[in-house]
Amino acid sequence: MKSAFLSILTFITFTANCLAQKDLINLAYGDHAQQTLDLFLPKNFDEKTPVIIMIHGGAWMMGGKEYTDKTSKDLRDRGFIVANIDYRYVSESLHSKDLLQDVDSAVAYVQKEGNKYGYDTKQVHMAGISAGGHLSLLYGYTTKRIVRSINAICPPTELDEVEMIDHLKKVKLDAVVELLADAKYKPEGMQDEKFTLVSPCHRITRIPTLLIHGDNDHLVPYQQSVSLYMFLQERNVRSKLLTMKGKDHDAGMNDPITEQQALNAVTEWVKTHN
Repeated sequence: MKSAFLSILTFITFTANCLAQKDLINLAYGDHAQQTLDLFLPKNFDEKTPVIIMIHGGAWMMGGKEYTDKTSKDLRDRGFIVANIDYRYVSESLHSKDLLQDVDSAVAYVQKEGNKYGYDTKQVHMAGISAGGHLSLLYGYTTKRIVRSINAICPPTELDEVEMIDHLKKVKLDAVVELLADAKYKPEGMQDEKFTLVSPCHRITRIPTLLIHGDNDHLVPYQQSVSLYMFLQERNVRSKLLTMKGKDHDAGMNDPITEQQALNAVTEWVKTHN
């Protein structure tokens, strides 16, 4: 009798959790001040609800999860579980492997929390904007964890390509990418292999990939997504490039109409590949 009562009580508690929207803010997944995340749980969810890991932009050196707070909540309101994560910035001592380790630690934390709240702990979908889009691609293509899809908005993808290197110098981001790769660009000739290793174009796996990019992007050239899309198509990887015509680096996310187009595309992509 007591066992039956406890089972009923557990069921009621679980049901209550699934019917109440939860915003769990500044959860620490590590010891560093920037190793935190916000976990957004929709009103209704179960073990089949897709889990999205959202990564903010900021050129790998600034900003935080406040950059992707609205987008994370918008996706939460569409029925997804969303973890909006912070991570440490690149520096003389912190490079791409350290940022990817932060992402992995955040994913591990989110999956562990699934046991508490009742969502699936075995698979995730990656998403990110700008530098966060780059990290979502690089992490998705290199991790041993199960990643069902990647959704990258205006991501840098080919950091060893001549035109991109020239552009990085023009917008004064070459030094930041050098910190990311832990290498120095050469004036000419073959670049250090480390720049290739941090370029998602050269790390492709079979993960379905959605790219969203404005064709008037002055910070991360539209061609970066075009190149990755072409590589994906050549390898017969499920992929889609949504071109936001006339849009700059915000990829239309600051326009209510095109923002909905982008959110609709992400929603469809995640649901299709969950």
